[in-house]
Amino acid sequence: MPVDPEYIEQLVLEEITGTISPEDSITLKRLLEQEPEAYAIWQRLHRQLTGAYIRSVRDNLPEDLPVEQVFATLRRRRRRKIFTGSLGVAASLLALVLVYKIMLPEHEPVLPAPIPSFALKTVALQLPGGQLLHLGSTQQQIVDGITFRETAGTLSWSGANPSQLARVIVPPGKDYTLHLPDGTEVKLNAATTIEMPLAFGRSREVTVKGEAYFQVAKNREKPFLVRLPKSTVQVLGTSFNVNTYDSSQVRVALESGAVKMRTNDGDVLLQPGKAVRYHPGTRPIAAGFDAHAVLSWKSGYYVFENTTVSEIADVIERTYRVKVILDSKATAEKTYSSRLEKGAPLEKFLERLKTLNNINYQFENGNSIVHLLYRP
Repeated sequence: MPVDPEYIEQLVLEEITGTISPEDSITLKRLLEQEPEAYAIWQRLHRQLTGAYIRSVRDNLPEDLPVEQVFATLRRRRRRKIFTGSLGVAASLLALVLVYKIMLPEHEPVLPAPIPSFALKTVALQLPGGQLLHLGSTQQQIVDGITFRETAGTLSWSGANPSQLARVIVPPGKDYTLHLPDGTEVKLNAATTIEMPLAFGRSREVTVKGEAYFQVAKNREKPFLVRLPKSTVQVLGTSFNVNTYDSSQVRVALESGAVKMRTNDGDVLLQPGKAVRYHPGTRPIAAGFDAHAVLSWKSGYYVFENTTVSEIADVIERTYRVKVILDSKATAEKTYSSRLEKGAPLEKFLERLKTLNNINYQFENGNSIVHLLYRP
């Protein structure tokens, strides 16, 4: 399909500033997946609007410019054409918004904008200076005095300080394990991002988008905090799973120990064997969960128990790096009980789905897109 560069730039700028709507976010993701020109624009803007450029704009800002004025200008700009030149007015305005949005002193660490997980083929470590280390080589790497080591799919490091932030990005079809400096182990599922300091100072805090399983090292002096969308999980030492793939809910399942989930709608204390699905705007409530189904991803497969094909499609996309299109509402609502082996060919799973549930499949665009259609 034809790509309008100005429209793509508009979406990317709104994504960076956090003003993009859910609908536009879906549109941008689809364009980045399917249109090389759109991804090239995304790369250019993210590269140009971080680091030294933002600092230079910050240095030249008038101290009395009201933040309300900046955001009012951005709102008026919405859906207008963007004229960037090399960077231009839109980029300058974006820089103003970023500066006023973060409101951070110069000494506080700031990471570059994240790279979408689907844009990577290997697990990557993004460092404060913008360096991107591709992981999986099992080789030791030294960057800015920090020694990174990989052993059997697990990354550990030494020589860092709390002012250094990092981001680990796991693409679809992969998973990865981190051994944090405090002894905590984190297993990251496909299409997951974690942000963290490379060394813990007075606190232990990380931010997760996607799915991760934590085995937290005990330290009563420093509770471990996992930041999730509109909620926080606080622990001392325990094993638990967090899942934020669905933007409308946050799921936390506790295997051992105890955790407190803090939200704007109330707090809930979880005991082993309990889980919570938090929908912003409703009070979180703990309930039992099937540990085999929820945690099976750590063992290399997914368990489906009366799971809708709509949910299964999301798992297929993350596992096989394909776009799944459901060709009818009946297809999306059909349920299925079985399992999906991460290392097995996708066709094998789809054939079983076709045999047991009468759901036909068809690949297109070099097998990067698969259509599913229920035929009674």
